[in-house]
Amino acid sequence: MSAADTLLLLILFAAAAGLGWFFARRRTLRKFTGGPRHVSAEYFQGLNYLLNEEPDKALEVFIRMVDMDADTVDTHFALGALFRRRGETERAIKVHQNLVARPDLPRESRARALNELAEDYFKAGLFDRAEQVYTQVTRGTAQREQGLQGLVRIYELQRDWEKAISAMDQLVAVSRETSGSVVAHYCCELAQEAFARGDLNATRHWLKRAQGAERNGVRGAMMRAAVAQREGDHRLAVRLYEQALERDGGFLVDVLPELRRSHTELGKPDAFERWLGEALACHPEWRSGVAFAAITDGGFDDAITRQCIADFVSSNPILTDILETLRPTLESEGGQEAAVRRISRAMRRIAKGSPRYRCGVCGFSGNALYWQCPSCRSWDTTRPVTKFHFEAMLDPRAVPPESARKR
Repeated sequence: MSAADTLLLLILFAAAAGLGWFFARRRTLRKFTGGPRHVSAEYFQGLNYLLNEEPDKALEVFIRMVDMDADTVDTHFALGALFRRRGETERAIKVHQNLVARPDLPRESRARALNELAEDYFKAGLFDRAEQVYTQVTRGTAQREQGLQGLVRIYELQRDWEKAISAMDQLVAVSRETSGSVVAHYCCELAQEAFARGDLNATRHWLKRAQGAERNGVRGAMMRAAVAQREGDHRLAVRLYEQALERDGGFLVDVLPELRRSHTELGKPDAFERWLGEALACHPEWRSGVAFAAITDGGFDDAITRQCIADFVSSNPILTDILETLRPTLESEGGQEAAVRRISRAMRRIAKGSPRYRCGVCGFSGNALYWQCPSCRSWDTTRPVTKFHFEAMLDPRAVPPESARKR
């Protein structure tokens, strides 16, 4: 049994002791008031089974109990929570179904029981049933916020973004919290789906809604730039990519190659170099990111980028040692610049065998950009990796074979 389960059992034991005192006190008072005397033996029998780790017997006792008051309701909720936390969802469902079926259950307790039942279904992976019960919860007032939160989780998992937008709008109205960035991501997901199937009208529609939800969203700017590139409007693409980097320089690795491509399509490759020089003057912290982007892309060959790569190599002790080792053998091939180029090619192979993106909250990493982390479900916490994992050099599986590198 986990520490959390043990703690809950201790709480239930303390509750039983407190209730014993309460019932004793109530009996004393009723001697003077003439009220009915009633203590449920089944209640304490159920607690005894629970404390002796006999959950099946405890469950049978609590479910067949006829009397229902605030004390026994709380015990049912505690028992259901314990079962769900231990992964025994069938038992948790049975407890909460029993509560919901009680005709004498107070309205607020019924709403709570419905929400707990929906949580059981969600934990069991029965999303259709969970959605139905959460919808019932949202029709009331006591647990409406929790019900809407549950629906949002389900729609995100099912990637039903339009329903997620509707549920989130209702949740914001109830909780008075701002969630523009999340709604913007929902719209961008719909735009991404439309873009993938070539429906640019739908793509623009959802990107416009995303911009309305979050005016300065970096994802929306990057997607609008991609649409402009597909339509051949590279002047607009350049402006949008520059805006995206001003909002979040962490996407240099993804944006710089596309920005350079649009400048080249406009027939102004020198304009990219001028912009890069001005950008680095304003954001000197971008220099290592520019070097990483250039090394991993392999298509940058301007003077500013070459200097960024040289600075990147000279600032790393491991690469500096490699550079010094290669210098004597490369004197006839161009000296230090040739050595830097060779090191860059080696680091590019390392980068291909390493994760490209990492979540800043839970550390989940992979080779695809997920705007919602698949592990912790956080939005907008994943960024490109801008460091080389040199341990990959020791693992031949991390370096593509020579035949693959020539493709």
